[in-house]
Amino acid sequence: MDERSEPIDPASSPEPSRVAPESHSARIERHLPSIQPVRPKSGDASEDRSTGGAFWNRHKTLINFWLDSALLILFLVIAWELAVLRFAFPKGASERWRLLGHTASDWQDLAFNSFCVFAAGIILHVMLHWQWIVSTIQTRLLHQKATKDDGSHTMIGVIILFVFIHLVAGGILWARWAIIELPH
Repeated sequence: MDERSEPIDPASSPEPSRVAPESHSARIERHLPSIQPVRPKSGDASEDRSTGGAFWNRHKTLINFWLDSALLILFLVIAWELAVLRFAFPKGASERWRLLGHTASDWQDLAFNSFCVFAAGIILHVMLHWQWIVSTIQTRLLHQKATKDDGSHTMIGVIILFVFIHLVAGGILWARWAIIELPH
């Protein structure tokens, strides 16, 4: 008799003709040792850092919903601000032209600030979905088996963010160097 199975009480066991055949997966599980994951104690400092901890696991869907909703609202606000700048203000609008008490320059600043908040939200969105992005690239594009993150995926993400920030900064520096003022 297997040491993991409990003795069967003949009085409580079903009749032999009514016993359902054992499935293939049940037979495999019966022959494999039972492995239970080791879970950290509640409040332990090492609480499941690989998946973001208990808070993230409990509220992942809700956090994603509110972040995506905020990003949608910010996108619509930016689209409206740019439409106001493009269609409400005349080209070369001076300080005399105002909408809701603000000049075209104020509206440009507002649109830029809204875009910065939107960009920060997009970066947060990518960070929250980074494991999915990496595993999709591994399995769908590179046709490899998905691997557990040992920190290298996060490091690759930081390097990519670093490169993008420097490309944008380089483009801004180039634009400041290349801009010219035409004579009157």
